[in-house]
Amino acid sequence: MCCGAPGTGRPCRSSTPRWCRIRPRLPLYRHAFPLDDDALSFVGLMQSTGSALPVVEVQSRLLAAYVTGRLSRPSRDRMPASVTAEAHAARERWGDRRPHMRIDVDQYMRQVARDLEGVRRATPLAGRRVIVTGAAGTFGRALGARFTELGAHVFGLGLHADASAPVPVVGCDLTDPESVTKGFEEALRLLGGGVDVLVNKAGRGGPAPAELRPSTEVHAQLALNPLGAWDVTAAALPHLERARGRGVFIASRMAGPATAAGRRVRGVQAGPRRLRGHAAAGGRHARERDDRLPEHGAQPDPRQHAGGGPLPGGGSRPEPLEGVVSAVVAAVTARRAPRDVATTRRGRAEMALARHAPPLADRVVRRTVAARVAAGAFAKAPLPEGLRRRHGRAD
Repeated sequence: MCCGAPGTGRPCRSSTPRWCRIRPRLPLYRHAFPLDDDALSFVGLMQSTGSALPVVEVQSRLLAAYVTGRLSRPSRDRMPASVTAEAHAARERWGDRRPHMRIDVDQYMRQVARDLEGVRRATPLAGRRVIVTGAAGTFGRALGARFTELGAHVFGLGLHADASAPVPVVGCDLTDPESVTKGFEEALRLLGGGVDVLVNKAGRGGPAPAELRPSTEVHAQLALNPLGAWDVTAAALPHLERARGRGVFIASRMAGPATAAGRRVRGVQAGPRRLRGHAAAGGRHARERDDRLPEHGAQPDPRQHAGGGPLPGGGSRPEPLEGVVSAVVAAVTARRAPRDVATTRRGRAEMALARHAPPLADRVVRRTVAARVAAGAFAKAPLPEGLRRRHGRAD
């Protein structure tokens, strides 16, 4: 006896009712998707061996992955074979009583979990809302492109709006609190009113000897690097707390606790009534120079130092752009905000040495600097004049 014609509420009086003769079964891929209609889907149309609620939940997740484009439907040649195999297995187990609707809860949930595992690997930031400062520079562009590939919705903050960047860039001077407020509110509006990740990349740098009074450039660096990042983070913090989001700070080795450490990535985990901060280190990126970096002011010319590097004598070890981008992504996607994310193995070792054995790190740095001074590495550089004098190598 059939359950009755749809919509009538009356049982069928025939052992082979008209509805059953017209549509004896409805083949559905994963018991949710018709084989011949991409615009139609079903949730909960099954008969399970256990509770239906877990099945409905995983079906909803699977449907959301398809609707948002994070998961593509298999080819039409593959789906019928899968449906036929499942129906055959159900008929072997339960007989001819609605085999196309029967599922084993545990087996079905494992099957859907395998489908969704590919989504999590490919798009770990799917649906996350990300703001990147300094988004028009080399690092900002690379980060925006990578976050977009990982499924995030990304907007950038830069001194000037940039239509050529991989992600939309909102004009914002991070050294001006009023401009920060307006720029952040605009980015927030474009993201739908919330933010899950804030990456503070904007910055400018250059060495400044401690024996000299702070120059105009030093004051500009302080206004942008710590204070600008502080201002943006303060504006984003209420939203990060609500979303249990995360912040990342990128700084050069000169901002680190030890010169033995390289480029640092500091991750901040936000949650209700707390803000957890974490740091990361690696080597300094020097291979990819960006003509757009002076978006927050002119960068000092590294060629003024001997060796052509930002540290006197070219002491900064170059590293590829990909290493820094991967470190930031790791800090954002880690299950728990990590304390350190190094961009290189050497960077991890250097940061560990600086944290766990600071006296030893100091001795290594002193010996390295003394050896370089003795070798004449800083002989032609104007900035380390005081360094040469303290080591008895004054010109």
